[in-house]
Amino acid sequence: MTGSPSTRRCPHCGADLRPLMVPLPLSDERMQVGWEPCDCPGAAAERAERERSERAARERDEEARLDAACERAGVPRRYLRAEHRDAEAVARGAYVFGPVGAGKTHLACAAVRRALAAGGTARVTSTVRLLADVRSAYGAEAAVLDSLAGCGLLVIDDLGKETPTAWTLSRLFRVIDDRYAGMRPMVVTSQLSLPDLAERLAGSGDEETARAIASRLAEACPRVRLDGPDRRLHGQG
Repeated sequence: MTGSPSTRRCPHCGADLRPLMVPLPLSDERMQVGWEPCDCPGAAAERAERERSERAARERDEEARLDAACERAGVPRRYLRAEHRDAEAVARGAYVFGPVGAGKTHLACAAVRRALAAGGTARVTSTVRLLADVRSAYGAEAAVLDSLAGCGLLVIDDLGKETPTAWTLSRLFRVIDDRYAGMRPMVVTSQLSLPDLAERLAGSGDEETARAIASRLAEACPRVRLDGPDRRLHGQG
C-alpha cells in the first residue's frame, strides 16, 4: 500500500470513513484516492441533493443547446420554447390551418423543437421570407431551393399570405414538390383550408400549378385544424 491513509470522519454522523483504495498498474500495491461514502442518512441526503443539482444543471445545458439549435433553424425567439401536446405527431408532417391567433405557428415551432431534440435537422421560414430569400439569391436560386428540399423537417409559415403570381407559384411548387417527391416531412401553416388555398393561389392565373400544390399538400400533410379565439388578443401568448 502506498502511503498511510490519514483519518477522516463523516461530517454528518462522526463515523470514521474507510479509505478508498485502487490498485496500481503492474504492481501489487494500492493507492488511496479518496474516502468511501458514508451510509448515514445525512450523507445520503447530501449525495441525493448533489445528484439533483447535477441533473438540473444537465437539463439547463440541454435546454440551452436546444434553444441555440432552434435559433439556427429559424424559430422566432418568441417561440423558442414552444410546447404542444401534438408536437411529436405534427413533426411527422401536417397542414395546420385556422384563424389568426389560433396557435398555428406555436404548434409548428413546438414540432421543430421536438424534432431537434430527437437529433434531427429543421428549417423554419415564412412564405414571404422564403420568396424574399429566393429573389435575393442573385444566381444562386437553385442552392436556396435545394437547401429547403434537403433539411429534415421544413416549416413553411403563413402559406397564402404572399401575392400570387406566376413567379411565386413556380418557386413554391418547386419547394413543395421536392419535399413531396423526397417524402420529407413538411409542416405548413395557413389561415386557409386546402380548397381555399388552391383558389387563392389560382389568382395568379396558373390554376393548374395552384391545384398541384394543394394536391401534394393534401397527400403529404395530414390536416390539423385549430379553432378558437385569437390567443394573442386574449392573453394566451
